[in-house]
Amino acid sequence: MDELSSVTGTPPPTVRQEHYHGDIVRVLFVVAAVLMFLAEFSGAELPFSSAFSIAIVVLLVVTAGITNPVQLLIQWINMGISALGLLLFGGIALAHFRGGNEFFGNGIFVALLSITFLLALYFATRTLRALMLYGMPPKI
Repeated sequence: MDELSSVTGTPPPTVRQEHYHGDIVRVLFVVAAVLMFLAEFSGAELPFSSAFSIAIVVLLVVTAGITNPVQLLIQWINMGISALGLLLFGGIALAHFRGGNEFFGNGIFVALLSITFLLALYFATRTLRALMLYGMPPKI
């Protein structure tokens, strides 16, 4: 035990725990869900229906709610959702801005969603990598 852990009574984090970023992915998914809601209310130009947007919101919130460090499958799901979100919204954002549309206005939601999914993909990949390299924590 190091000096801090002897004071707090908790052991220092393991390498695997230091590389777990599922909580960040969880927050990014909720942020993406809120941005999707705001995009719908603002009238942002999305190439799918409002019902599909709400389905994405539900998927993101449920996935965020079930993310945990002891299940490898949810880490794969997080990475897949992040990659699909980046491909979908990144493509929309590029088409929007290449078409000569301005950044601010309705296009800001798509750009922010792209950035949110980019960050989520990065942290989901780091988490999955750590779980695969260092193993799963023991189940209590």
